Formats: sequence, structure tokens, C-alpha cells
Amino acid sequence: MRHPVHVMIVEDERIIALHLRKQLEKLGYERTSVHTEGYDALRAIERDPPDIILMDIRIDGDIDGIETAAGIPQNLMIPVIYLSAHSEDATLSRAQKTRPYGFLIKPFSDRELHATIQMALERRIAELALRDAQQRLSLAMTAAQMSCWEIDVATREMHSTGLGNFVSPLQETETVTESWDDFLNRVAIEDRDMVRKTFSNAVHNGEFYDVVFRSNGESRDYRWFRARGRSFVSSPNGTQRIIGMMQDITDQRITKDKLREAMAVYETTQDGILILDPDLAVTNANQAYYRITGHTAKSTLNKPPYFLAPEEFSAEFYQELFTTLRNRRHWHRDIDTRNAQGDPIALATQIIAVEDDDGELTHFVSIVSDRTAIRQAEQELHYLAQYDGLTSLPNRLLATDRLNRAIERCEPRGSIVACLFLDIDDFKNINDTLGHAAGDQVILIASTRIKAVTDRTDTISRLGGDEFLIIRENIQSEAAASNLAQQIIQELQRPFYIVGHEMTLSASIGISLYPNHANSPQDLIRLADTAMYAAKDRGRRTWAFYEPEMTDNATHYLTRSLELRRGLENNELVLYYQPQIDAKTEQMVGVEALLRWNHPIHGLLGPHEIIPVAEQSGLIVEIGNWVIREACTQARRWQDEFGEKIRMAVNVSVRQMQTAHFADTVQHELAISGLPAEFLELEITESMIQDDANSIRTLHELRAVGVSLAIDDFGTGYSCLRSIKSLPISRLKIDRAFINGLPDSNDDVALIEAMLAMAHSLKLLVTAEGVETAEQFEFLRGIKRIELQGYLFSKPLPADQIFSKQLVSSKIS
Repeated sequence: MRHPVHVMIVEDERIIALHLRKQLEKLGYERTSVHTEGYDALRAIERDPPDIILMDIRIDGDIDGIETAAGIPQNLMIPVIYLSAHSEDATLSRAQKTRPYGFLIKPFSDRELHATIQMALERRIAELALRDAQQRLSLAMTAAQMSCWEIDVATREMHSTGLGNFVSPLQETETVTESWDDFLNRVAIEDRDMVRKTFSNAVHNGEFYDVVFRSNGESRDYRWFRARGRSFVSSPNGTQRIIGMMQDITDQRITKDKLREAMAVYETTQDGILILDPDLAVTNANQAYYRITGHTAKSTLNKPPYFLAPEEFSAEFYQELFTTLRNRRHWHRDIDTRNAQGDPIALATQIIAVEDDDGELTHFVSIVSDRTAIRQAEQELHYLAQYDGLTSLPNRLLATDRLNRAIERCEPRGSIVACLFLDIDDFKNINDTLGHAAGDQVILIASTRIKAVTDRTDTISRLGGDEFLIIRENIQSEAAASNLAQQIIQELQRPFYIVGHEMTLSASIGISLYPNHANSPQDLIRLADTAMYAAKDRGRRTWAFYEPEMTDNATHYLTRSLELRRGLENNELVLYYQPQIDAKTEQMVGVEALLRWNHPIHGLLGPHEIIPVAEQSGLIVEIGNWVIREACTQARRWQDEFGEKIRMAVNVSVRQMQTAHFADTVQHELAISGLPAEFLELEITESMIQDDANSIRTLHELRAVGVSLAIDDFGTGYSCLRSIKSLPISRLKIDRAFINGLPDSNDDVALIEAMLAMAHSLKLLVTAEGVETAEQFEFLRGIKRIELQGYLFSKPLPADQIFSKQLVSSKIS
């Protein structure tokens, strides 16, 4: 039921307002209200909006009727009819700007009033309906992210309304008017020419257009739009317009791109993908599936996957499959099967249920991954985890397990298990001289020969490098274990050829027995290893049973090596110096630097407590280089303090000689200390120069630096005189063993005379070590150009005592 029309009267003259109210009641307008001021009327409109307002232009208060009409909220769409006795142009112009529904000049008749009110109300109804329709259209366009637009071809003016009007993603549905050129400037530069040509075709050919383009934006922040429509020509005046719709399709484009990406993944992934219907029949498969299985679409589609065929599995398998899919919606399992060519393959298979928005099952997706290569790699890794890659022998892990099992079998019977730890002697030299490839060949030959003299039930393991472990259970006695070790050593000694060289192998073997020495496999291996080092200390190419004192020795060595490393870091190492005397002048002409260790607990320790530990722990090179540095520095300090330019003799280890660029190291230390090279003499042993090409090359490099070279302990080793002649040696130091018997031993005298004759012939200087008695001195002082060293002249002294007054002034009489 329609409510009565509410007419608001805004009139400041009460009599006129009362008269107007009577007129309205007479015309059937039962509900009226009267206000005399503008602000009062506006407040009333907010509380109870009227259907129509009769507004006097000139009213009391701060604002007139026109200003009051301008203050009415536009969304209320209340018709305003102005009432006035005046019709000046200025007043009418102001009134027109408020878009009134009518204008009555006082006085007016009832008929004029009623007709004007009715027309205004009808117009309002039509405008409200139009607004509602526009709002519905606007909401529909907003939901579809669309806008309508129109281009006047002649003026190139463009009007667009709606969310897709291309102004901004946040733009509401207001109408936007702009020039065609401004619109094109907001089109992405890559698409601008295409849009221009599309609309040009529509203008000239009247064709329907459908174009997709992007808006301008930084990086990839642009949006996608689709414009559709055509050109129209108005009949009366021939105006040509382009009218159509434009839609923001950014979200659709993103979705489409994602679908395209998903399809690319589907077609290019390395995994096979199957689409299955609710009965597990294949409806689609990608190319990867056909490649993995070798099957074709004909043999695949419209049936369950072949690897799930009923004949492949039991009924319980399928029951578990469907129960899992029903409850968890996801099933997976590794399946071993064969491809279409009959070759075995390993598949990691997953089946995932896909549901619609209502949770109803629509289909399944199965992912099939080819794990054949991975399975093969796992098998190879499993093999490599237990076997040596070079010899295919069991490695330490498997050997330990087999030793443990052997112990378990022998324990109930009380029988013996022998554990032989074998290390090839001097294997590093083979690698260094012939190369690692030759070293590998030697390891293979060694493993073959070990297997040749062992039983098929024995375990032969390569622990790494040049170390092997031989396990024999139910061995009868210690003698049987030693016989086995000797057989292996003899078999390895048989000559063989490799890289054009004839070679023999030497090995040291340590033996431990269960239950004599230990009960666990780890302890047996450790004790056999300890015994192997004892065999090496006994001269190598032999075997040794484990003995408890070996552990004590190993513990002592470990403790000493740790203490020695700490001592080197804490500057506990010092040098003592033993004078070398010219036999004729009885003057000191040189010193030999001798290593000592100020141990914080055991006091001053000599070389016999330092050198073996340093060699086995690997510290010998670092300590040896420190000795050269300290000796050169001290020699230079004596020159600066006393003006005494004496020779400094320093012993060099085998490891140092084998170090790359050793001559450069010596030259560097000389340069740092400032000592001239001719005052440094390096002492080597005879064993260092026996057909060792690297050591011989190093000797020549050292001589090129300018230092002199001496053979220490001459006569105790095996020297090739031809080699000595060709080497840059300048001095022989005769070992004390030949001095001890002088002058009473005819043999020692003969040997000394032979050595001196040889040295004289080769133009070599000579130093006699270990001179301790006056009789030895009297015998030697008659020899020309000989130098003497021994306790008769001085024991090794700290650096600050070498040039003491007592030593300098003392002479042997």
C-alpha cells in the first residue's frame, strides 16, 4: 500500500505558508510540514526525508532557498519546486544549477500547483527506477569486471563506465571521459600498435573487434584487458561511434597461464602421470608414462594400469589399496615389474583421490616414478659400503662383521681365530715414483697373491691404502698363524713386472689371536695393527705376534707425540751446539746443531726421545725446518756479536729431502736470517742417496743455493762410490764406530786409512766424530786437513756457552 505523499514547505511568511498548506490539503495532500529557515529544513530532511519540497527562494536565516536546495543529499533524489514572486535572470541562473523539478511564479493556481507536483513525483519515480536499473547493471559489470565504452570517431573522445574502464584496478563505476590518445598511452607499449590497428579496422570497415592487451605497469604488475564491440553510424547526422564492452581478464589470464604451466608440467615431467576414473581405469596418460613403461595409448587407456593387473597381486593387496584410498585418499607403494619389452623396472607409485567442492570423488591421479636407476645405484652403494672398489675384497665394515661371526662360531668350541694385519712396506715410494695407477696395480697383484696362499673359507679384506686383514678361524696353533704369515710374505716377494720395472713386494704382518689376546673384533684388529708396527720396527719383511708391552710402547708413543707437538708450539725445543776443531790449529772452525727438548716433567731430553716420535707422527719436517731456521739465526747472531764466522752443520731427515721445494725452503731461511749460504752445511746419511732420483735432484738444488753437503756417519751404511763421485758432496764424517778402536785396532786403522785415501782422491774434506781420548787425538792430528769432533773437546753446549772465555782459550795440548 502506497504511503501518503509527504510535502515539505519551506516559507518564511507564515500567512503564505498557512495558505499553501490549505491548498495542498484541498488538493488531497494530507501530510505536509512547514519550515521557515534553511538549516532547520535540512535537519528535518535528515530525520524524515519528504517526497517533494516546495521551496521559497527568499527565506529567513543564514542561507536562502537555493542554498538550502544545494545542501540536500543527492542520493535522496528529492524533487525541489521553487516558489518565488521574482524571476530575475541571476536568480534563475543560480536556481538552475541545483537542477530543480519546477519553478512557480507567485501567485499560482491550485491547478498549476497540483500539475507541477504530480509531474515532479512521476519524474522522481522514473529516475529512481533508472537509478536502480543502473545500479543493477553496475553491480553486474563490477562482478564481471567489465565496463562499457563509446568512442566518438570524429572528436576522438572516449567515454567509459564500469570497473573494467582501464583507469585503475580500484576504479569504481563512475563514467570516465578522456581522449583516445590518452587511452592509448596507458596501453602497454608492446600492445599499443596492435590496439590502434584493431580500432582503425573497426572504423574503416565496420568490423567487429575483439582484442586482448595489457595496461602499462612496472615489471610484471600490468593487468590484462579484453575489448569487444563494433562501429556504428547514426542515421540522422551520420555520426560514427565505436561502442562495446571492455573486461578486466587479469584473473582469467593468470588462471589460464597456470593451466598452461600445469599442462606443460604434465607433458614434460620425468614422472609418469595417469588420470584414472573411479574404477581405476586409465582415461589419460602423459608421454613420460609411455616412455617409462614402453606401453602405448592403445594398450593403456580404458583399463587399469598394467602394473596393478589382478594376476600380479593377491586379493589382500587390492583390499588394502581400496581401503586406503577410501579412508586416507592417498596410497603409495614401490612396485617391481617389467616394461613392455620385458626388462625389469622399479616404480614408485602413488594414487591420489580428487574430489569436487561437495567432497564427492570425481577421479584419481596416479604418479609413477621410475626408480630403476636409483635402485641400481642403491645396490651399488650397498656393495661399495661393504666391498673395496679396487680389489672387490670386503672392506673394514664387512671384515669386522665377519670377524665377529667367526668369534661367535668358535666360542662354543673353544677354537682359535687368527687376525693378520698386513701392511706393504714402502708403498708410498711406489705411488710417488711410478704414479697412483701403478700403485693400484700393485694393490691388485698383492690381493691376488694373498688369496693364492689362503683358504677359500678365509676372509681377505682391504682396510684401505696398502693395508689388508686376513681372518682364519679354527686355526690350530700360534705356529700355524706364523706359518700363514710367512707364506704370505714369501709369496709377495716373488718378482713381477709393472710399468716396465721388475719389482718385489715386502710386507710387515701383525698377528692377534682370539681368545688369547682379545674377545671383540675391534680389539683384535687394533692389537694386530699394533703388532704390525712392531714388525716394522724389527726391520720389516717379517711378522710379529701381539705382546702386551706393545700397547705400552704405543701408548708411550702417542703420549710423546702429543707432548712433542705441544712442545713445538710452546717453544720447548732448543738447540745445543758441539764444536768442530781443526786438528792442526786446534781452533774451533764449526759447530753441529743438535736437538734437545726441555720437557716440563722429564727435563732435558736428547734426540733419541725426539726423532723417532717426530718421524712417526709426521712432525719431522716441521721440526727439521725449525732447526734450520734456528741454527741459521744463531750463526748470524754469533757473526754479529763476536765477528766469528764459523760453519753451522745441521742434520737433515729423509722426509725433508723428499719434500717438494726443500731447496727453496733452505734458501728462504738463509735470506730471513741473513746468513751467507757458505756457512751452512747440511748433513745427510748414506741411505738417502741410494738410487733415489728425487733426493739426488734435491742435493744438486741445495748445492746451487750455495750450502755445502756432508755425508754423516760414513761407513755405517751402504755407499756406492760411483754415486758419491757424481754427487755434489764436499765432506765425509767418519762414524765414531771406526774411531773407538784407534790407535790400537789394526782393522780400524786400516779402515780409517782407506777412507782418508778415498776422500783425498775425491778431494773431499773429512771430519772424525766421537774423539774422546788423547790417544785418538794424537793419532788423528797428524792427518792433513782433518777436523775433529767429540767429548774430548767439548760436549754439546747451549748457544751462550759456545764463545765463553774458557772454551775459546782452551786448546788440546
